[in-house]
Amino acid sequence: MGEADLFRRRAEGYLVGLVARYGELEGPAAAATVCHQLGISAYRARRLAKTAQGVAAMPEVLGAVRDGRISADQAGLVAESHQRAPMSAQDQQELLALGGWQGHDDFKKTVAAREDRRRADDGMGRAERQRARRSGKVFDGTAGMVVLHAEFDQVSGERVKTALGAMSAQMLGDDLAFDPIRTFEQRNADALVALITQQPASATPDAVAGGVAAGAFDCEIRPQKTVLVVSADYDAIEGRLKSAGLIDGTPIELDELRRLACDAQIVPMIFAADGQPIYMGRAQRAPTKAQKLALYRRDRGCAGCGLRPQVCDAHHIQPWDHNGPTDITNLVLLCPRCHTKVHKHGHTVEHDTETGRYHLQPPPRPSPTAHPLPDQQLTAA
Repeated sequence: MGEADLFRRRAEGYLVGLVARYGELEGPAAAATVCHQLGISAYRARRLAKTAQGVAAMPEVLGAVRDGRISADQAGLVAESHQRAPMSAQDQQELLALGGWQGHDDFKKTVAAREDRRRADDGMGRAERQRARRSGKVFDGTAGMVVLHAEFDQVSGERVKTALGAMSAQMLGDDLAFDPIRTFEQRNADALVALITQQPASATPDAVAGGVAAGAFDCEIRPQKTVLVVSADYDAIEGRLKSAGLIDGTPIELDELRRLACDAQIVPMIFAADGQPIYMGRAQRAPTKAQKLALYRRDRGCAGCGLRPQVCDAHHIQPWDHNGPTDITNLVLLCPRCHTKVHKHGHTVEHDTETGRYHLQPPPRPSPTAHPLPDQQLTAA
């Protein structure tokens, strides 16, 4: 197992070196796109590209990950810490030596402790430095699950743990009274969902904050206003709904759809047989809310990188300034980064007639023979 792990580390290190070189030539975004095409998740692809970009400026760390002395994840921790607080060559060597035998979690703590030590004279307290490192991510995991990963400073973390513990304890009381069916982990997950998506029915913001601090949740909880886009087909012959699903194509049970409809604002929308919904012509430039929801359902994310639709813009394929209508057939979802590629870097939106999907096409790269050599220019002159 040790030999197999060494081979794995060396293979990862070799891949990191290739991605780092590709990122130097084509940019970090292109490197992340290529990594995603290797069959790994979008989050993992961005992480790998970010690690490669960071270690590209640290030859000794890049050499260590290529040799298998540290893992790619450990190299990423070192690179991120170096970006926040530059470390000396000696600091790098000491961390590389520790990475060879420390586990990932212990190594992460070591990197954080040494970073605090390096930043001791930057005028910031430890709590301020911790808060500067806070982060939160929500991404699609395996088997259709959604993963939430967050890191907080000590004070914020304690508030989250207090609120989560209080809600979980309240749910435990319900479980004991009504046949316990939830595990501890399931109850924590349900408590987290309740805290994020629900709010007290009769409480002011100050009262809610006080309840979180004291760990008391005795007031009635009601759903918080959120937007969840779902779709379903209507069978006119049988007179019932079928094939319900989320905007990314994930199927959901009709009973679950009915439950969601109890607390939802219904936006009815009728699609033609070819899947094309609403047409606005040139009545207005910005798409309506209904059109945005229709784009969510059709594109299911950015046409360039697949980023979730909620953060995407509606882009006119034929520009509005050149008589491009605000029709669904002339609109496509693009994230801010891919939107910039279209408007500033010459990318174009292409439509695949076979699959019906849209994708970004980069501009053609100039041929090396397109420009005459200096000798040819001199001869021509």
